[in-house]
Amino acid sequence: MTQQMRIRRSSTVVVIFMVEIGLVLGMIGGMVERTAVTVLSTAVLLAIFGAYDRVLKHNHALMSGLLAGGFIGLVVSFFGYLLGGNVTNLLNGTLFGLLRGIIVGAVVGGITRAQPDEGDPWHTAVFLLFGSLFIGAVLGASVGLISGFVLGLVRWHSWGILLGAVMGAVVGGYLGSYLRQTRTIVLGAAVGTIITVLSSIIGGAVGGVVLGLVSGALAPMLLVAFIGAMGGLTSRGVKAMLVEATEAPAEMLRQGAFPFLAPAVIVGIIVGTAASGASGLIALPICLAILGIFLAVFSEVDGRVASTLTARTLVEMVILGADDLPIMAVPQKLGGGNGRTAVIGALYGLVLGGFSAAAGAWLIQQLMQMV
Repeated sequence: MTQQMRIRRSSTVVVIFMVEIGLVLGMIGGMVERTAVTVLSTAVLLAIFGAYDRVLKHNHALMSGLLAGGFIGLVVSFFGYLLGGNVTNLLNGTLFGLLRGIIVGAVVGGITRAQPDEGDPWHTAVFLLFGSLFIGAVLGASVGLISGFVLGLVRWHSWGILLGAVMGAVVGGYLGSYLRQTRTIVLGAAVGTIITVLSSIIGGAVGGVVLGLVSGALAPMLLVAFIGAMGGLTSRGVKAMLVEATEAPAEMLRQGAFPFLAPAVIVGIIVGTAASGASGLIALPICLAILGIFLAVFSEVDGRVASTLTARTLVEMVILGADDLPIMAVPQKLGGGNGRTAVIGALYGLVLGGFSAAAGAWLIQQLMQMV
């Protein structure tokens, strides 16, 4: 009975949890004067949470996953915001991504730091901590460098929106190839193009998230395509080079889409949201909170029902690409006989999230006026 209570919270606790999340996010959005974006994004976040809360047998991991992802996003976005800067061309885009990559890597290194053995002196623990931070920063810098370069390339000239559309089509097409159907490849390319173009026009946090996601996903695809092309060229000539460059990313996706894309996509989103300015302070925590929710779904689908998802667990499963997780299980969990229940939960979360975020933004603005 105790274990059941530990992994399944009551409806009252869930409602209080959702209201608290909405209030906190609303306050953050109010402080950076991004109330409208905050209310909308919080409503979407809690709609997703509410849908899965209704269909999953265990919701404690769902709650802890949201908190862990949001916490990491808030820490990273805060340090990124303090750095300032803007992305307008290749040079500052590359430097921008490099610095954010270092921050992300250092945070990851700190969370997953090597632990000293019992009885080791204090200076060993300090050495392991700083060593973990350094290694994480170096690895994060390499991915951030690529994401920043691509983002700077898109924003360099007015034709950058066309380049973004091509990137969206390429990434969408390769993601569609995961299902090994021509129809899904074409559909993925079309959807990727439309979403990228619209987000580029909208700009702000939306543009930052989408362009960051696309640039992050494109980085490992280009790397794998380059390796495949070189292998084809040295073994069978130019024709084989083109074939291998085209097929290599799709094959890598089929072998393990999640560990292949997740680390670079997360860093790309971080760089993209940071480039959107103050909006990134609310966009990144919400993006990673949604990711934490998905991890909770994965844990139940795989039968690895965890009572709690921590920041360390999230980093090991996603940012480090430790596991190939069942991606299609996320939308499938809401289908079948769970559709009606999921819709009710989503609507409930949408309304509760919107109102609580608006209340939080109003409250913090009133307090700021008093001060």
